[in-house]
Amino acid sequence: MADALEVIPLGGLGEFGMNCTALRFGGDMIVLDAGVGFPTHELGVDFIVPDLTFLKENESQVRGILLTHGHEDHAGGIPYVINELPVPVYANRLTQALVTEKLKEHGLLDRADLRTLESRQTLQLGAFEVEALHMTHSFPDAFCFAIKTPVGTIIWTGDFKFDQTPVDRRLSDVARLSEYGEKGVLALFSDSTNSEARGLCPSEFSVYEPLRNLFLRARRKIVVSCFASSLSRVQVILDLAREQGRKVAPIGRSMVAYLRAAFEIGYLRMPSDLLISLNDVKGLPPEEVVILATGSQGEPMSALSRLAINEVKNVEIEEGDLVILSARIIPGNEKLISNMINHFYRRGAQVYDSNHSQVHVSGHGYREDLKLMMNLVRPRFFIPIHGEFKQLKTHYLLARDQGLPAERARIIENGDVLQLTAKTVEIVGKLTAGRRFIEEGIAEEVGDLVLRDRRYLSEDGLLVVVLRMDRLEGYLIGEPELISRGFVDESAEWLMEGIKAEVTRVVRETNTEEKRDEELFKEILRKEVKRFLRKQTGKRPVILPVTLEI
Repeated sequence: MADALEVIPLGGLGEFGMNCTALRFGGDMIVLDAGVGFPTHELGVDFIVPDLTFLKENESQVRGILLTHGHEDHAGGIPYVINELPVPVYANRLTQALVTEKLKEHGLLDRADLRTLESRQTLQLGAFEVEALHMTHSFPDAFCFAIKTPVGTIIWTGDFKFDQTPVDRRLSDVARLSEYGEKGVLALFSDSTNSEARGLCPSEFSVYEPLRNLFLRARRKIVVSCFASSLSRVQVILDLAREQGRKVAPIGRSMVAYLRAAFEIGYLRMPSDLLISLNDVKGLPPEEVVILATGSQGEPMSALSRLAINEVKNVEIEEGDLVILSARIIPGNEKLISNMINHFYRRGAQVYDSNHSQVHVSGHGYREDLKLMMNLVRPRFFIPIHGEFKQLKTHYLLARDQGLPAERARIIENGDVLQLTAKTVEIVGKLTAGRRFIEEGIAEEVGDLVLRDRRYLSEDGLLVVVLRMDRLEGYLIGEPELISRGFVDESAEWLMEGIKAEVTRVVRETNTEEKRDEELFKEILRKEVKRFLRKQTGKRPVILPVTLEI
């Protein structure tokens, strides 16, 4: 419909992370956020980013990408977007600084068109007039977007809570939200992450005293881990270290880079001599040291995991050290974190996390925050965003409890095409909202076949089939040799003999022309052995044929 606004989520709805949504009116499009998702460790990849096919197909319409804030799930995908979608990226100074660091790592800074956006600044991007409004969150400088379109104004909250005592003393722009509510808001798109939690979300400052008590109790080294981009939490840790006469040694590439970037533009306050390098730790008494580390999710090669097994140069975890995990547990990482904590305990450290002490507080509003947002904005239509389906549905029901009629609220998921007019809201279509799997070490996408093989390896193992074959005639010399890793013990003679017989049959029944095409022959062999094993064992190991021509 030519006079309708289209809202097309490409990530972040029905899941946590990977937030990315396109808004289109006529021939103009803007993109809100470009985040990454965090896969379970079994996949063996670092990040998941949305498939950009839809945006690339409509690149001429894209007027810009607007970032609500600098957390990875909202801005971490920019390095993977910028090559394929070279459009302006608008962000506040802090988010821009963190994105700049990531672009430097990837050698892409020269290709990026980063533009600074200030609170209450207005942009005209084609059919969209966008005003950025400051909101409190665990990130010190987060935006909500008020977006005027030809069919009405929408409010896109981003991540938010109504924090009355934020660490940086900057409150949410309630006055401006209320003004928009007075003028009339067509639709509210609101953060649903904590829609199941009752009450008001505690202030970011509420962790100060619990953390301070732990700092006072500590007699030796303190190790604190949080997300590098959670700079409000980082500021609290820096303040406590200064108060207790301790020096802070950051560890983890992103932690070091983000601390430097935030300090340079004035978002972190600290004495110039507060930070030390890991090389300086050995020269200080343990009671004068704080290690500030990334890796709160137990990632195997992260700074914190390496600390837990004493694989960090110049730092050793010892009896009496205190470890604080000041971050939420991302679903799926429980086992990794538990393993890491066990390593710390083996070395005599005491570990505190959010299960035992108030060392973490959410940056996302609880139910009372969400109701306050609805009451300030008073939208005609309501659409919950950010979260798994149960959070979206709970938020939808909360809006219904506030008196919003069912026909004026919609739950949408990735790929849905939501159409808004001044009087209607409906889902009119569905796009393929795919995913791309990124491995940082090789700085490129990992294909589905590789992921499939990794999954099979982790579940059913590997079987190598070694064949010695006559170079000219293609017949088998001797019997096949089998090497099993993670599949079955090679002492399972009945199965091994069965596999050898099956391989011998395949070689005998494959014609000479096919055997001369090495890759074709390997594929035939792989297919037949796979069928045999599935029938005999129900397992699907990765099968690797190796042919030696003699």
